[in-house]
Amino acid sequence: MSHVEPSKSTTPGDGQPAPAAPKKPPLWARVIGLRRRPNRRLRYVPTRRGWITLVLLVMLGTLVGLAEYSMQPEFCRSCHLMEPYYQAWHSSTHKNVPCSDCHFEPGWGNTIKGKLQASSQAVKFLTNTYGSKPHAEVRDSSCLRDGCHERRLLEGKVDWHIDRPGRPRVTIKFDHAPHLEQVRRGKHLRCVSCHSQIVQGQHITVTLDTCYLCHFKGFQHGRHEEALGGCTGCHEAPKDQIRISTGLFDHKEYISRGVACISCHSDSIRGQGEVPRQVCWVCHNQPDQIARYDESQFVHDNHVSKHKVECSSCHVQIQHSLEANFHKPTRLPDGGFASLANDNGACSRCHERSHMGPNLLYTGIGGRGVDDMPSPMYRAQVDCIACHKIAKQTGETALFAGQTFLAMQDTCNYCHRDKYKNTLKEWRQSVDDHLRRAQAAFDQAKARFEKVSLQGDARKQALAALDDADHNIRLVKHGHGVHNVNYATALLNYAIQRSQQVAAAPEAGP
Repeated sequence: MSHVEPSKSTTPGDGQPAPAAPKKPPLWARVIGLRRRPNRRLRYVPTRRGWITLVLLVMLGTLVGLAEYSMQPEFCRSCHLMEPYYQAWHSSTHKNVPCSDCHFEPGWGNTIKGKLQASSQAVKFLTNTYGSKPHAEVRDSSCLRDGCHERRLLEGKVDWHIDRPGRPRVTIKFDHAPHLEQVRRGKHLRCVSCHSQIVQGQHITVTLDTCYLCHFKGFQHGRHEEALGGCTGCHEAPKDQIRISTGLFDHKEYISRGVACISCHSDSIRGQGEVPRQVCWVCHNQPDQIARYDESQFVHDNHVSKHKVECSSCHVQIQHSLEANFHKPTRLPDGGFASLANDNGACSRCHERSHMGPNLLYTGIGGRGVDDMPSPMYRAQVDCIACHKIAKQTGETALFAGQTFLAMQDTCNYCHRDKYKNTLKEWRQSVDDHLRRAQAAFDQAKARFEKVSLQGDARKQALAALDDADHNIRLVKHGHGVHNVNYATALLNYAIQRSQQVAAAPEAGP
């Protein structure tokens, strides 16, 4: 039996063996775009798709690395504008908290949103179109996230200690819950309403000016015994006796009697917290926006509740301390000193509306039966001090009794020269004579009313007439008719007319 040789594969035409088919690369290599290189030291090389994949992976890695690095506090300080904020953060209790934990709300979606916003800031920096004062929003959800201050609202009242260089330490009792969960004075507050960055060199420090503004705005000295929330709602009275100029003083004794703190500490509050209209123009240049200046609720919703605008950006500061309105005492003739608390405006605590009569008469309003008739001086914007120039008191009398500045003929002559020479005396005499006639007519009418027995509508009409006459007479008398002679004359004429109507009333029949 003969042996048969196995057949060999040949290439048609040349009789040579056909080369073996190239072996496919493994699946993982094909996925990332690699192909085999037979008989080479480097077994796999990228295909075109592989090169594209490699570039994309490098770009992705770079972006991930930059994204991670850009979330580090050290990256923030790469911009020189952020250096003060970085230093404030680095020296605060938040120094171990990454910036992104506060400035990005919880959740991946908010993180991506925050990175996009941060990218726009980087573009502004590179194109030199950035502002000199960066603005950042920190939402309550960032403060109250897990691992941070999530239990702050459950703590109740806590003692907040304030150290003041060279001054006693202050302890304030504070509860976060009502300030964040409830509406305060009609406004929704946020964490950053109090914890803001306006204290230079300190990070997220509570600004006491914000506390004072809410608690003291609208406080009326001498009539409101306590500010909003009460004095002891924030800080207790001293427990120990203290020494004052008259000896030892025990606060507990007076508090138990219900004596208001403001009775002695009226100098502890200074300022009204008003908002000058012109501050709106710092940020807004649209007339329709400025037109809503008086809409307090709308303004606070958009500036405080929805956005982080510090109260001090709009409101004038209110000061609160035992030295809030401290001033140099007045030296008395015997060498002693007298220092009254908050003596600027102290008159209004005991003397309310003491100049209302002159004010109404000068502006030409407040009377009955006569159209408004402002004084020509008022329409010319002449202020009270233009006429009231002559000091009433002199020497030591003024030191103790105070000073009142009177309007004399000389002050008229100062502006009008001889044009109104001796007119002040004539005006006063004319108004006084007219006032006497009006008073006599009123007295006669009142006597007539008491004599006759009017009933029903006739009685009501007579009472209304007497009330109108009495009102106008009192306005001219206490407003000093010389402040507006024409208006005073018209008021007194109407008072005489109404009095005569009552005086002419017929007696009731039997």
